[in-house]
Amino acid sequence: MVVAGSVLLLVQTGCVISAFGAYLVAITADTGWSPGIVAVAFAIIQLGNGTISPVTGWACDRFGTRAVAALGTLLTAAGCVMVAQAGSSGGFIGAVVVVSLGCSAAGITPLTVAVVQSLTDRRTLALGLLPSGIALGGLLVPAVVWLLDTAGWRTAFLVVAAVTTVVGLVACIWLPGPLASSSSRRRLRRRRVAVAAPDAAVSAVAAPGPVAGPDMDLRAAVRTSAFWLLVVGHGCALVAVGAMNLHLVPLMTHGRGFDLAVAGLAVAGMSVTQLIGQLVTGVVGDRFDKRRLAAGCMALQTAVLVVLALSSNLVVVFAAAMLHGLAWGLRGPAMNAIRADYFGTRAFGTITGWSMGFVSLGMVGGPLLVSVFAEGPGGYPVGFLAATAATVAGLVAFLVVRPPRPREPVTSTVPAAGCGCSAAPESAA
Repeated sequence: MVVAGSVLLLVQTGCVISAFGAYLVAITADTGWSPGIVAVAFAIIQLGNGTISPVTGWACDRFGTRAVAALGTLLTAAGCVMVAQAGSSGGFIGAVVVVSLGCSAAGITPLTVAVVQSLTDRRTLALGLLPSGIALGGLLVPAVVWLLDTAGWRTAFLVVAAVTTVVGLVACIWLPGPLASSSSRRRLRRRRVAVAAPDAAVSAVAAPGPVAGPDMDLRAAVRTSAFWLLVVGHGCALVAVGAMNLHLVPLMTHGRGFDLAVAGLAVAGMSVTQLIGQLVTGVVGDRFDKRRLAAGCMALQTAVLVVLALSSNLVVVFAAAMLHGLAWGLRGPAMNAIRADYFGTRAFGTITGWSMGFVSLGMVGGPLLVSVFAEGPGGYPVGFLAATAATVAGLVAFLVVRPPRPREPVTSTVPAAGCGCSAAPESAA
């Protein structure tokens, strides 16, 4: 399942999202459209996942991830065909909207729901391995560039549509259907009843430290401070991610005078360290406090932004970019693992969908924030320093967030063994 999800993200990222810079050059040269038109199209794809994540998450809970991802695959392919046939800039934007909807329905949100609802053991490892397709998507960009040079952008989009359809539908076979969530809960409930003994239940009541909260629905989750603190922390982290994704190359070239090739190497290296961070979190994330891990990554991202704003040394700037990728990779898989720990899996898709709807504002706000300050006399350094306000706020949010309290406290009065009515709560990760 994790491999199938990674393949979906690999094709989506490599053939559509990461290749959009190459599409911009080819499309504007062939049609004469303004580069701003293609830039708006890219922004639409970036916003798509956040804006419809509440609907996507609910649909995963209701119909299963397999159906949602398959529909998203077909929408992405259909949108690519529409892009290839677009005769005007308006038609092009409309086609990209369809691509955006498809990328969201077959993107990281439903695939994360599939992992969380299907796995209880080593969940953080799976969440760390899943987005490896995003980090490796850049490997497909040279093939897309070759296709653009040899066949043109319209043919390239038709080929991408065909590849997306075949590879995507095959990968969807291994994703869970609509009954996977309820069957996983039944298996978990049977396991709790089988292993829970009165002494274990009593000791669990007195045991210190956080435990997994009950399976909450969206209404119960949004009433907790944990929901909103996680939204603030995650959203502030994406302010730094969005700022680095869009402005690292301009900072290094226009702000520091480095060659474009060197800046490109920095971006590639950042992707490699991001993948390393994801794998490390997957291995060790279930053994440590993921909340403190996220807070530590926010502190590291704050330091990176400060270094990039103040230093003009190539080695220092390059190293800072690598550390940002590492912090991004370490923190990313922990976000949804924490949500599963705190709110359970019954309505995880809906809760995650609404969370990502708010969190995605950080991915949009980060680049805009740096852009506003970069146009002033201070340039990009002041913009990067301004972004540290968000990362510090995210650090504080992760430090103060705590698991929500169960609505019905467990008492030390335990019924006869085998009833399972007061079995000790079990950590979800």
